[in-house]
Amino acid sequence: MKNPLLFYRNMNNIEKEIKKFLKPDMEILSFKFNDKADFLRITIDSMNSISVDDTSYIVKKIKNDDMIMSNFPNGLKIEVGTPGIDSSLIKKFQFAKNVGRKIKLEYKDNVKSNNDSFYLADANDSHIVVEKFSKKMNIKYENIINAKVEISFAK
Repeated sequence: MKNPLLFYRNMNNIEKEIKKFLKPDMEILSFKFNDKADFLRITIDSMNSISVDDTSYIVKKIKNDDMIMSNFPNGLKIEVGTPGIDSSLIKKFQFAKNVGRKIKLEYKDNVKSNNDSFYLADANDSHIVVEKFSKKMNIKYENIINAKVEISFAK
């Protein structure tokens, strides 16, 4: 049985090492390891687009890093990807990246939780500005429970 504390420390060190392979504007959104299958899934995002070449480069760098690979004597399966279209927005830059789009937003105000669709008009360091029926509303990030870009396919 693996020592959970040691395993956790190793995974933190591995995540820090992997961050060195990212472009300066990229961030790790999720870092999940399945120790039963020796499978590492990393989700990254950026204000700029991320190409397949970018994700392939990161996988190659991980596979060629002795510090990382020495932790996996049975080998390691790696998947590096970007958030899917149904993924929640979790970082401030993701909101800024999606200004001008319609979002499904669950948020709390002083009284209760709310769930509605809005046009994302703006995003800054402290809050987002959403609009519905020409009425604008500021919502602080800490009051956002969940937010997803609404995808529509127009004819």
